[in-house]
Amino acid sequence: MLAPTTQNTIDPFYPDGYISSEQDRSRIVAQKEKYAASVGSINFKFPLKSANRGFFQGNQTTILAVREDIKTLLMTVKGERVMNKNMGTDLPILAGQLFEPVRQTELLEEIRLEITNAIETYLSFISLQNIDLLTSEQDPSLTVNQIRISLAYIIKDQQAMADRVTFTVTSA
Repeated sequence: MLAPTTQNTIDPFYPDGYISSEQDRSRIVAQKEKYAASVGSINFKFPLKSANRGFFQGNQTTILAVREDIKTLLMTVKGERVMNKNMGTDLPILAGQLFEPVRQTELLEEIRLEITNAIETYLSFISLQNIDLLTSEQDPSLTVNQIRISLAYIIKDQQAMADRVTFTVTSA
């Protein structure tokens, strides 16, 4: 085994004392840079679209990544996720029943509860501040078969990061 010199350094990834030269180290770093995702993203942006060198586009800020996580969680139907059949919500199913006049108030509360439970279970790093549910009665820009959901939340570890995400669900 070679003794460490100014050109050779002990590689910390090899506990047996493997010594690599600067040339070896620069070759390894060049390979890592070559195959590293150049988008510098936190998670995938949906719908999936190709980006540089075959990688998918991604969300590059925490706020955008959390918004994507919320949207993905809420629009995933329970039973749809492989190996985690309880992940998701019944929101798409409930939205289909939303405009039956007898149960509209009950369904709005059911939707609110479904959103709260899903976020507390699967996105526990988020603290929900408010959930607003609007139908065509409150917002004339919505059609009879739509509901607008608006969530205000804070990312727990970063109190300065508050955001609101709004989306519209249309019944089938």
